[in-house]
Amino acid sequence: MKSTIILCSGGARSGKSEFAEQLALSKQGRKAYIATGQAFDEEMKDRIKKHQLRRGSEWINFEIPRDLHDNWKQINKVSDIVLIDCLTMFTSNHFFSCGEIDSQEDANHAESVILTELRLLLQDIKNSDNKTVIFVTNEIGLGIVPENKLTRFFRDIMGRVNREVAIAADKMYFTVSGITIELKSQEVHING
Repeated sequence: MKSTIILCSGGARSGKSEFAEQLALSKQGRKAYIATGQAFDEEMKDRIKKHQLRRGSEWINFEIPRDLHDNWKQINKVSDIVLIDCLTMFTSNHFFSCGEIDSQEDANHAESVILTELRLLLQDIKNSDNKTVIFVTNEIGLGIVPENKLTRFFRDIMGRVNREVAIAADKMYFTVSGITIELKSQEVHING
């Protein structure tokens, strides 16, 4: 049986991670939690601690900030349901590992690195049998255009990352203020 890809999106603190966790827990099988966040400051340490406390003993936990494709074989062996939280941190980790991003050329290079890694991971998932992989991501493109160039570069790349996974996804959920709706079944296709 083919694998299923699910994307859970929403704004910061919208409840998307909690929804994704409950969705994963509602499914039968061994569960892996892939945490991509890194604790570089007090706010991230607190955020990670809250996520860890919320998770129970049902999860096999991995901390993988960037190289999800390189670690897929190990994850695949020990799990049936995989929750990746989150694509935003995965993208941020790659973005800042590319060095100084001062120009459009630098941003294009960072985007290429990130999308290559993501596409390899999506192919790994599609080549796996009977997995459910749930991605969590932040929708960061609904606000005003950022004033600073680096933030604009990141926002644009994040939008492309989210779009890539949304296209590959079998289902997509969007959470606003703790309310979640399913979007993929309502997707509009224009033919012709």
